[in-house]
Amino acid sequence: MNNENVGQALPDFQYDKSEINTMKKYITILLATLLFTLAACSSKPGDEWPEWFDVQAEPETYFYGFGEGVSSDSNLAARQARLNAQAQLAESFALYVESEARQAGQVNLGEQETAGTFIDAVQARVQETVQSVETDKVERVRLPDGSTRVFVRMRMPRSQGARTGRDILDEFDARMKQTRGNP
Repeated sequence: MNNENVGQALPDFQYDKSEINTMKKYITILLATLLFTLAACSSKPGDEWPEWFDVQAEPETYFYGFGEGVSSDSNLAARQARLNAQAQLAESFALYVESEARQAGQVNLGEQETAGTFIDAVQARVQETVQSVETDKVERVRLPDGSTRVFVRMRMPRSQGARTGRDILDEFDARMKQTRGNP
């Protein structure tokens, strides 16, 4: 046994300077790559999206839905964008109807029977309503690979949503009365 190290604490690891410099280089490269990747993912270049896309200009007046579609067939890209916008609009409108029902004390979604009946009533009418909503804005962009990217904004007046929401809640009440056997 070597007596030189007796009574001295030895570090758990020992690296020479060349190993430390190599590790510093790897860490620097890793951090630079990570920062570059984050910057690329988080950027939203202004020329890629229209100025109006994903902007609710009058949220107190309209429900909005935004959609994007990309395809080598411009009609297919437009259809995808419209369907995506309709889905987003439907989700926004369904949340509004559910919120209104809860505020009015009309729905207890904790009961499985009530929740199922309510969801059925809402989904059917929301989809029907959203399909009749017209597209508000459309922009087509030709991409370098020849495909087309289409941006769509749909909006539905909140007054129309309120009327339809009231109809949905009335329909829900009628279904619940049928389910429970009340006239």
